[in-house]
Amino acid sequence: MSQSEKQIGTLILPADYLHALNQVAGVTSENIVYLKRKFVSSAGWELVKYPLRDCFEIHYQKELPLARIIGGLLICALIIAIVVLLLVYGGDLEANTKIPLLALAAAGAWGVKAAFGGRRHRLKFKMSDGSTLSWKSRAGERELMKDNVESVVEFARSKGLLTS
Repeated sequence: MSQSEKQIGTLILPADYLHALNQVAGVTSENIVYLKRKFVSSAGWELVKYPLRDCFEIHYQKELPLARIIGGLLICALIIAIVVLLLVYGGDLEANTKIPLLALAAAGAWGVKAAFGGRRHRLKFKMSDGSTLSWKSRAGERELMKDNVESVVEFARSKGLLTS
């Protein structure tokens, strides 16, 4: 990074690089830093800088990942059905039957988290050569990444690149 270049927002932390390959890792005042998968490397990735002057449009949207939300609701419905069946037919079980209540509670907690905490951010950077660089936060990390995303969106708005 040069002396005049300022960090605008970090979208992927270095500890998460292996889990978020082929996405935008951050934005500086002069470059878009892209986390590219590299097969013949011990790290498995490399950071590639694309000049911001080659970007003609940045698109931002808030998303609801429907598959994750529907999956969470189905898990919750399944756990509720199991609990109701245990309450209704629990007396008919054999004496030494063990019910994994901790596993049911854990699955129910995961289902509730997936169903109600699945919002995320998505940024798409349209480049002049026709390619699109993108980044999306993990479902449920909306509040964690809010400040960094807002700084990138504000920077894009000030440069006249932001579209909704």
